[in-house]
Amino acid sequence: MLVCTLLTACQTPSPQPQVTTTVTPLPDPIERRVAELQLTLPTASKPGPTATLTSVVVSGNLAFVSGHISRAADGKLITGRVGEELTVAQGKDAARQCGLAILASLRQELGSLDRVRRVVKVLGMVNCPPGFKDQPQVINGCSELFLDVFGRERGLGARSAVGVASLPNNVAVEVEAVFEIVP
Repeated sequence: MLVCTLLTACQTPSPQPQVTTTVTPLPDPIERRVAELQLTLPTASKPGPTATLTSVVVSGNLAFVSGHISRAADGKLITGRVGEELTVAQGKDAARQCGLAILASLRQELGSLDRVRRVVKVLGMVNCPPGFKDQPQVINGCSELFLDVFGRERGLGARSAVGVASLPNNVAVEVEAVFEIVP
């Protein structure tokens, strides 16, 4: 009798709890914030049809942004080794320019920066000589831009800042990033 009661109890389906999903609207539209900061994003460039990479890959709720190299507002490459040909302040400006280019690529891919929920991870690479120790201060140029644009809660992500012996075309800085987005 006990076995039959246990089997019956196991076979009786229990009611499933109702799950509701609410999408919380994102505070402070990012596009409005970009305008308030009077930021001019560069024209996003898309790799050509024979390229072996793409600027942004969206997978689920993440946007992976390829490395963006340092270019001035006029499009010219910012080149040289930080700590030799360039100062830390110049390297920081180069990192900020990388951040602006990343935002431009995100906008092109997503249609609007308002779809960005938060910065997840930033990897900044600094072209510098051996013994140079100020890579974090250089990459702050990009990180501070993201904080200005997205605010502390959404703009502060994990980060790595590393020194490298060289970068493509002798550019000063290259930055890649990962963002959580609204799918």
